[in-house]
Amino acid sequence: MAVLGRIDQMMAFKGVSLTIAPLGAVCAVLFTAPDSPPAKKYNMFVAQIGCAAIGVLALSLFGPGWLARGAALSASIAFMTITGSSHPPATKCSKEMF
Repeated sequence: MAVLGRIDQMMAFKGVSLTIAPLGAVCAVLFTAPDSPPAKKYNMFVAQIGCAAIGVLALSLFGPGWLARGAALSASIAFMTITGSSHPPATKCSKEMF
């Protein structure tokens, strides 16, 4: 996290940000409960990447606002249900992209 924070500082002048709130939640899950279902590799990668893609798609389709947040959140939950990947920080990722 410290390395990502430092890279974020170095890239800020270009308008690029690497600060993603769910990464902190992911670290907390990995280090405090590494044997829990949300910390499993499948759950982390499939849900995190899938829900991030859903969030970007919702933002592209609806623009920033309540409709995109609601659509991204509900689509992310549906995606995790269909794929069998349960990772709560991934849902937070799609909601906070706006």
